[in-house]
Amino acid sequence: MSLRLYELRRDRLAAQRSAELLDHKREALLREILRREHRRAALQVRVDNMYNAARLRLDVARVEMGFDAVERAALAQSAHFILTERPASVMGVRVARIEAKYEPFRAPYGPAATTESLDAAGVAFVELLEPLIDLAQETTAIRKLRSAMRKTTKIFNALRKVVLPRIDREIRATVDGIEEEERDEFTRREVWRQPHA
Repeated sequence: MSLRLYELRRDRLAAQRSAELLDHKREALLREILRREHRRAALQVRVDNMYNAARLRLDVARVEMGFDAVERAALAQSAHFILTERPASVMGVRVARIEAKYEPFRAPYGPAATTESLDAAGVAFVELLEPLIDLAQETTAIRKLRSAMRKTTKIFNALRKVVLPRIDREIRATVDGIEEEERDEFTRREVWRQPHA
């Protein structure tokens, strides 16, 4: 019985340490989520402002050139960019670090066929790429970190509310069993001594 008690106490200590580690991980994940949420909010404002400015320039070009001429110029523009993903880890959660390589805006059409406002719109949309990629990266990272937080919390709660109380009940039952055996043994010794006395 005492070997079982030793095993239970060892299991309880391991479960307690695991719960403490998970609690620290939850705190670290929460700090990281809050930090990234703050960054994501700032990026969202920046992207919104840049997008609205780019749309305004595009609208000016449409007024100056006409909708069809702007569409033809846009179709002539080829996309030159490369996205590469570099794996990174935050508290064991895999988050992607996206790097983009792209060329600055160069109009493939002749200056006589378009206006300066169309070129300005092209430059504005290319400049929007970097903060847009950063925003997507932060949004994806936050989603993954929140998922990890939910899983970590679920395991933490299982340890605290199910595993540790079960081990505590088994320890109490084992201690009660040992005490009962000791009382029985004491009673047997006393009974054995009386007739011989």
